[in-house]
Amino acid sequence: MKPLLAYGSILLLLGGCASVPSVRTVQVLENTGTEFPTMCMLLQSDGSLQFKGGFDFYNPSSWRRQGDVLVITVGGKSPFPADLYKEQLPKRVGGLTGYNAQRREITYRFGAAAEYISFDNFYFYRAERCHAQ
Repeated sequence: MKPLLAYGSILLLLGGCASVPSVRTVQVLENTGTEFPTMCMLLQSDGSLQFKGGFDFYNPSSWRRQGDVLVITVGGKSPFPADLYKEQLPKRVGGLTGYNAQRREITYRFGAAAEYISFDNFYFYRAERCHAQ
């Protein structure tokens, strides 16, 4: 009876591992703390975006890339800051190329040469890992 139980447990474990998708962080964007603590945007392989260290009220969010274009869709219950993006759009601050308040989307030009994006008036740079608490 014990070998059958052990065999069944192994199959259950293997089956469980096979059905769990492996989500990994594919890009870290970080705002190094100055007057505010360090904050990160963690772009996950499944298209989800997790804020860490700040902007938690936008969790869960999502992202997608179309070539050099990065589209962030903010989630959460916090109001979308349309006035801020309306003001920044003509200046193309931080790669901003557009926004859609109804869909809660912010669009950036963020190719290999782009240094940062400006999200809610904070500059987020590429980083190897997130240093936010």
